[in-house]
Amino acid sequence: MSDAEIKGEFPFAELAKRQQRQPRGRGRPLKGVRRDATTIYLTEAEREALGRLQVQVQRYFAVNRSELTGVAVAVLGELVDAALASGALATNDLDAFHAWALKQVDFIKLENQKTRTPSRRF
Repeated sequence: MSDAEIKGEFPFAELAKRQQRQPRGRGRPLKGVRRDATTIYLTEAEREALGRLQVQVQRYFAVNRSELTGVAVAVLGELVDAALASGALATNDLDAFHAWALKQVDFIKLENQKTRTPSRRF
């Protein structure tokens, strides 16, 4: 089928969809993982925290807010799975769950702290 036949049979939008163009090479290349659009509702404080986190992590590698949200969901999922397996999760509202999650983070921080050995003076 020639281009003249295609142009006569399809509207311009369909023609544009059917043509496969090579990317021009401008901008950041597409990531290999396909992400579906979803809506999350954040408070102003949560939005600011997400922005600060993005800036901190971008010092080391390129990351967007969607990717950070995906990591946060994966980490929280692992924490909840471990807590359910051990029977340690016994909250019944969001505020209690939030407090429980922050305690887990505090525990992880304490667990990974290096202990200083006291210096000996003679």
